Amino acid sequence: MNSNNSASPETKSIQIMQKLKKETKGYHSKLESLPYFHALIDHKLPLECYVNQLRALAIIHSSLEQELASSTDNQIRSVWDNDLRKLALLEEDLRFFKPRVIPDTNKAIEAALSMTEKIRLRKIEKPVTLLGYLYVFEGSILGNSMHRPDITKTFHLSGLNGCLYYSGYREKVQSHWNQFLKTMNKALADPSLHESILSAAHEAFSGLESLYTALFPLSKNEKSFHVTRLNPEAGNHPIPEDKREIEAALKASDRGWVEFPYYKQRYGNRGKRFSDSDSCWIVTLTDLDQETLNLQIDWLCRVLATRGMPSIMMEQTLKYLAEELTRALPDKAACYSKLTASADALEGLRMKWFHGTDFNSLVTRFDVAVGPEMAKKYKNIGCLIVSAVADEKNGIEGSVDILQKWLTDKERFPDEWIQIVNETFEKADNAIGR
Repeated sequence: MNSNNSASPETKSIQIMQKLKKETKGYHSKLESLPYFHALIDHKLPLECYVNQLRALAIIHSSLEQELASSTDNQIRSVWDNDLRKLALLEEDLRFFKPRVIPDTNKAIEAALSMTEKIRLRKIEKPVTLLGYLYVFEGSILGNSMHRPDITKTFHLSGLNGCLYYSGYREKVQSHWNQFLKTMNKALADPSLHESILSAAHEAFSGLESLYTALFPLSKNEKSFHVTRLNPEAGNHPIPEDKREIEAALKASDRGWVEFPYYKQRYGNRGKRFSDSDSCWIVTLTDLDQETLNLQIDWLCRVLATRGMPSIMMEQTLKYLAEELTRALPDKAACYSKLTASADALEGLRMKWFHGTDFNSLVTRFDVAVGPEMAKKYKNIGCLIVSAVADEKNGIEGSVDILQKWLTDKERFPDEWIQIVNETFEKADNAIGR
């Protein structure tokens, strides 16, 4: 009997993983031979190169981890685990270096964004191939552990400050890699997947080669402040060039999160990153005429409302933006007043459906019904419910359904709360009907 034909599926899968390792081995040598790593090993790498590496990797990891975590592919689900996330480590490293105010390098960001585009395309065309990307980045953790002493010495770091990403899995790095290979072997037992996984791994390595080539040496004339510093998933949309406007926008975003704890409760840290980047983008709209600005805000409101964020949240954010921007740059108050006007327009659209004090009455009755403890914990939920009903009447289809589903999840809320939420949606709809 032919030994190849008698091999078990598990043996074949091991051969596949061994082949994957063998056929990508050359990339490791190629990457290590790049000027970036020579400078790092010689302890001559500029700090801005290292920080921009962290920023670029944050862009890539945010996309890869999001696509893997949200995938319904059976092979991916059998491999993916939240313990594989690295974005939080990168964010912590970047927070450590934030006081240095190091500019972004556009070429490195472009290289990272190019990889995220390929990642998203693979999610659409053949999701399982994302495991080829995951293989590359999990394997890089082994190399990172070898370079961590170089990072520490080059930038005079103490402990794990600024190098958490390079310290991934710490003393368990080898055992974690062994477990990862075992899990991958089991998930990829079908040999027909091999070529597509290998192709994805090649693509990932090629992307990293472009990234590290862009990272060193840096071109001094192409540094800037890029939106991905605020949100690795933000893509390429514009943000203000004036640092004071950026700071004002971030303050407004913070105030919105205090006003509506629902933001954090539902969307977590990822939601805050989008809130920050969206707020900065909105500031750039103040250069437009009022009508065009309103159209842009209307578009964004519709997008967000169908994702669970009623337009009253944007309405309040616009008011906070106008206040913080005017405080930071009073000479441009007239320009920023466009944001207040846009907020007033949103309020007008919302309130046209309610008579007198109906809106506030419905909100107050909701808070009384759920009790002071829940009303405090879920501040302004009644406001969101009634606003979502108005949004639906204003033609934003699905705004009620997506909010109502989250607020009536039995795994999250007690039966009494769910009953009150449903009754409030019904009462708001009846009030508008009158």
